[in-house]
Amino acid sequence: MYTRQLTRTVPGAGRALGRRFESTVKVGETAASAIAARPAAQAPRRRRALGGFRGGVVGFLLGVTSAGALGFVYLIDEYQKATALVLSSVDELEKSSLKVKEHVGRIEQVGAQVRALQRDAATAQQLAQARADWRKQNDILTRDHLELKAHVWEIEQDVESALGGRARAKKQN
Repeated sequence: MYTRQLTRTVPGAGRALGRRFESTVKVGETAASAIAARPAAQAPRRRRALGGFRGGVVGFLLGVTSAGALGFVYLIDEYQKATALVLSSVDELEKSSLKVKEHVGRIEQVGAQVRALQRDAATAQQLAQARADWRKQNDILTRDHLELKAHVWEIEQDVESALGGRARAKKQN
């Protein structure tokens, strides 16, 4: 572009640079006929310098909004999944805590029964004392029985000696 301007302003400069002057007008046409042959040019549009910037901002806002909406939907979905998981865990925890309460109740019942049995049951020392008392009572009963037997025998002897003559006579008859 610089060379064109240079060749137009300085005659012979185009040759020096190895380039000749070129024109858009064909040979044999005059400048007036070339201008008349051209279609009427529209008024040049004034380009808005901020149009691209506005489009970029709108695209950015549209992208951020759609990405935010998709992220929000994903976040809500994950939140619902996590909430459902927590609720199922809470339900399982409640069921297991009820089972634990039942087992604790059973253990307390068994513990109460064991304490009652311990209160009512005899200890080894009490059992040994009861055996000793039983043997003592058995010995006393055996001795009393033998004494009673001896006493009955003495009475039989006394009765026999008192009736001794009559009982022998009747036996011999």
